[in-house]
Amino acid sequence: MFDWAYKKRLKDDLENWIAKGWVSSSGAAAILKDQDQDDGRSRLPMALAGIGVICVALAVLAFIAANWDAIPKLVKLIGIALLIVASHALAAVAATRGRSGIADLATGFATLVFIGGMALVGQIFHLPSDWAGGAFLVCLGGLAGAWLTGSRTALTVAAGAAITWQVMRADIGAPDLAASLIGLVLTLAVFLHPVFHPSRLTRWAAIALLWVTYGRWFGETADILSGGDDVVVAMLLAGAGGLSVVMLQLDAVADLYVKWSSDLPARGHGHWLMARSLQDVGMLVLSILVVLSLVLVPEIADDLSGDGLLALPGLLPLAAALLLTAVGLLLSFQTAKARVLFAATGLALVSVLMPVVTTNVLLLAAVSLAALIGLCALGTWYNNRFWMLCAYLALTAEALWLLQVTIGSLLGQSLFFLVAGLVLLAMALWLARLFRRRQAPATPVVDTGEVRS
Repeated sequence: MFDWAYKKRLKDDLENWIAKGWVSSSGAAAILKDQDQDDGRSRLPMALAGIGVICVALAVLAFIAANWDAIPKLVKLIGIALLIVASHALAAVAATRGRSGIADLATGFATLVFIGGMALVGQIFHLPSDWAGGAFLVCLGGLAGAWLTGSRTALTVAAGAAITWQVMRADIGAPDLAASLIGLVLTLAVFLHPVFHPSRLTRWAAIALLWVTYGRWFGETADILSGGDDVVVAMLLAGAGGLSVVMLQLDAVADLYVKWSSDLPARGHGHWLMARSLQDVGMLVLSILVVLSLVLVPEIADDLSGDGLLALPGLLPLAAALLLTAVGLLLSFQTAKARVLFAATGLALVSVLMPVVTTNVLLLAAVSLAALIGLCALGTWYNNRFWMLCAYLALTAEALWLLQVTIGSLLGQSLFFLVAGLVLLAMALWLARLFRRRQAPATPVVDTGEVRS
C-alpha cells in the first residue's frame, strides 16, 4: 500500500477508534505526529547510499577496463577477489555492531563486484559469451550472499538474474527436466528469503520470478501440445486463473487452520507480509483474467478445448485452487468474512473458465459481471483499497465493452442499467440489514435478585 493511502486510512481509522473509545485523543494525536515526522526522510540516507554503492562499483570496473593492458591478469583476479572478501568482511563487522543497513550495502557492493568480475574474467581468458550461464552464476552468488548475510540487495540481484536465466537459457521447446528442476530450486530459494528477511522489494521480485518460472513451464508444455490455440488458451485460463486463486486463498486457509488447530501453530511477521503480497498479486491477475476471458478469449479461439484443462500446467494450479476453495468453505462455516472470500474468488475462477464450457456471450457476460461485483464487494468488506482498485477498474473496463459491443440499442442499454442498478441496490440493502443484525447489542439481562432453585 502506498504511504499516502496508508496515512489517509490511518486518519479515518483513528477517527472511528476515538469515537468508540478505543484510542484517546492524545494518543491519536501522538500517532499522527509520529507519522507526519516519518515522511520518508529517514530512508533518504540509505537510498542515496545505495546509489553511491552502485556508482563506486561501476567506477572500480571502469578503472580496471581503462587500464586493461597495464594491469596483469593475475593482479586483476586477485584485486577482484580481495574486493569481494573485503566487502563481505565489512558487512560482517557492521552486522556484529547492529548496523544492518551498512551490512546490506556492503554485501550488495560485493555482489555487484562479483557480477562485474565475472564479465572481466570472461574477457581475460577470452571465454565465449554465454548470457544464460553468466546469469545462472550471478544468481548463485547473489543467493549465497543473501542467505549468508540476510542481504535484501543481494536477493534482489539474485531474483533478477534468475529471471534472466529462465528467459534466456534456451529456446522454448521440449522441456528439459534437469533445467526445470534447477529453476524450481532457485525459485524456492528466492521465494523463502523474504519470509525470513522481510522486504517489499524482495517479495515482489520473488513473486515475479514465480510467475516467470511458471510461464517457462507453461511455454514448454504448450509447444509440444497438439490442438492449436483452442487447447493452449484453455490451459492458460485454467493455469493462470488457478494460480491467482491459490495466491488469494492460501493465507485465508492458513488463518482458518490456525483458528481451528489445537496446537496453534505460530505465523511470523514475514509469513504474513508475504501472504499479503501474494494476495495483492493474485487479485490483480484474477481481475484481469475475468475481463480477458470475456473480451479477448472469444477473439482468439472460437471453441476452446477441454483437453487444455488436463495438461499439467493447467491441471495442477486448477486442482489446487478447487481444493483450497472446498477446504476454505468447509472451515469457514462460522466465519462470514472468510466465506465471502472463498465464494467471490471461486465465482471469479468459474467466470474465467466459462469460455471453455460455452460461447454464449450473454451467459459469459452475466457470470463475468457477477464475479467482478463479488470481487468489488470482497475488497470493500476487507477494506483493502488495492483490491478495490483492481476490481473496480476491471468492472469499469467490462461495462464499457458491454456498452459498446453487447448492447446495441438505447432501449437495451436502459434496460441493462436498470436491471444492474436494481440488483446492486438489493444487494446493498441486504448487506446493510445483515451488518445491522450482527452489530446489534444483545438485550441486557436484568438481575431481579431472585434466587433460582
